[in-house]
Amino acid sequence: MAFTTAVGFGRPAARRTVVATLIVLAGIISYFSVELRPAGAAIAAWWPAAGLGAAALLVSRGTRLLAATGILFAAMAANTLAGREWGLTVGYGIGNAVEAWVVAWILTRGRAAARLDGVSDIARFLVACIVGSGVFSAIGGVTAFIVADRPLEVAFFSLLASHFSALVVVLPLFVLSPRTHGRVHPVEVVAQVAVLALITWFVFSPTSDLPIAYLPLIALLWAAFRLPAVVVAAEILVLATAATILTVLGGGPFAPFIATGERTTVLLLQGFLIVHALAALFVSGARNDWGRALVRVEAQEELLRGGIVNAESGIVIAEHTDDSRLVIRGINRAALAALGLESAPPEWFEAGIPLVPGQPVLGNRGLDALLRSGEAGEAELTRDDRRFDAQVSTRPLSRGTAIVTIVMSDVTRRQEREDAVVQSLVRLRDLNQQKDDFIASVSHELRTPVTAIMGFSEQLADEALGAQAQQAADVIDRNARRLADVIEDVLELSRLTGSATIRRAASEFDLRDLIELAAEDARGLYPARQIVIETSLPDEPVPVVLVRQDVQRVIANLLSNAVKFSPVGGTVTVGLGPAGDGVEITIGDRGPGIPAEHLPHVWERFYRIQDESHRDAPGTGLGLPIVKALVDERLRGRITLEPQPTGTGTLARVLLPRETFPAPPTASVPVMPQASGE
Repeated sequence: MAFTTAVGFGRPAARRTVVATLIVLAGIISYFSVELRPAGAAIAAWWPAAGLGAAALLVSRGTRLLAATGILFAAMAANTLAGREWGLTVGYGIGNAVEAWVVAWILTRGRAAARLDGVSDIARFLVACIVGSGVFSAIGGVTAFIVADRPLEVAFFSLLASHFSALVVVLPLFVLSPRTHGRVHPVEVVAQVAVLALITWFVFSPTSDLPIAYLPLIALLWAAFRLPAVVVAAEILVLATAATILTVLGGGPFAPFIATGERTTVLLLQGFLIVHALAALFVSGARNDWGRALVRVEAQEELLRGGIVNAESGIVIAEHTDDSRLVIRGINRAALAALGLESAPPEWFEAGIPLVPGQPVLGNRGLDALLRSGEAGEAELTRDDRRFDAQVSTRPLSRGTAIVTIVMSDVTRRQEREDAVVQSLVRLRDLNQQKDDFIASVSHELRTPVTAIMGFSEQLADEALGAQAQQAADVIDRNARRLADVIEDVLELSRLTGSATIRRAASEFDLRDLIELAAEDARGLYPARQIVIETSLPDEPVPVVLVRQDVQRVIANLLSNAVKFSPVGGTVTVGLGPAGDGVEITIGDRGPGIPAEHLPHVWERFYRIQDESHRDAPGTGLGLPIVKALVDERLRGRITLEPQPTGTGTLARVLLPRETFPAPPTASVPVMPQASGE
């Protein structure tokens, strides 16, 4: 994490201390910069305080106006103590504050903190330094022109070089991250520092005036490419300081120009600093980008390699080079097995396989022909008793090569799986048929004794019995009828789901009369509960051509559910009306209703809602599945259950066509929804 980021997100007290320290240092360095300027000059040769001021604002976070004010007063104090004119002091102080604010604003605009991690960040940093130093140069140039009568263009460019070089040399030390994208041996660090120091001394020593000013760039680029970026920033600052001091002492290639005027020497030195700083920063940023890209590529390669190695299909990834060679980049075990190999020869991955006519490539004639042609296509491979389909695809690259991908599918294994699935389906169908046959057989066997029990219970009801015997007879009759209903439901469900369903013939009848008869029967289901059944039927007959028994069973089951779940003295409503080309039957109750989370499950076999309002109601959970199957499969209609508009109870809507003819029976097992909620 960079210095400005670490301090900026740290404790407020520590952050304020660092900001104050940087401002004080900027003031001190400003004083010495003014003191060391050439005699009579209105402009200092170099202004390192610009970098410190921008760093102070980057650290401040949210208090930049106060920090900029501190820079204003620090610069004014330094200029005043150095004996500058009051006008220059005020103008330069304002320029320093505005410059630091502009640089900090550009570097952090749209970001939580300033960073110099990649080339794009370095480019943004360069823009910030150009704009910031340009703003200061404009303010300072006008000030020098008005107060000190200096030429405007000379003052502007002198200040621009001084501040821009200071920003690119000093500020990176506070913004660059200390992390590195690789381990560097300490010996290499010591060697690089020693080489840079020796080259700097050789170029700028007082006894040297050779024109080799840019020789230190060699060692600096070494650091930029290998060492952490923060080390590079520190070396840039040390190089700038050493080159400036040694040049003032008369050493180096820039010192001879002092005789012709200090301004030439200053500009040459500033250019030297700017070139070295920017070159090192951009190389370091590119190295960081390359390191991050390498990490992403390695992660993707590892993911791809794992997928290829563990893939069930054979996969070969190769490069078709521009010299007609096929270099294998990846091959998994399944592909080796399809090719009849234990392992791939090492030369496949190094020199590659020559794509020469008549010479084998991977050992299969059809596949080799595709690879030599460089075209996409399919080939068939046979290995022992197994057959493979190989699909070849080619993607050209910009540098004259192409990526070739071969996917080998085991056709034999795929056929074995398909055969296994078909056999499983046949077994399931047989088991389902056996289940239906068993249910039908057992139900028929149960029906005979239950019918006998019901007959004798009816005879007992006609006899004069004592209270205890009469109670026993009632219990026998009630449970016998309940068992008969269960048997009938099971038989009906078996008929609906059987592969040889017997379909009754449709006939014309009056649906209104059928509903009235069903409502009358429902009134006698639970006479002690005094359930009121209200019908809302048309005045005229409603003729339909349907299977009467199926419609009757649907209405009877729905009415039975509605009466069963209605409270004592409750009301059940039955309605009939037109609906498009068909008719709609509605049956509603005022019972507890069906909770929304149970609605998707009420059509499942034996499904019952397990709460206090539903648990005690008699039933097997087969009524609604039978209704659903009859409406969907036999009557070709649609049924829905929904809450009553009043919020209490359930409303069933049955949409039926006015005329339907049963479809011919099929040998397949129909898939039908199952079970009951009410």
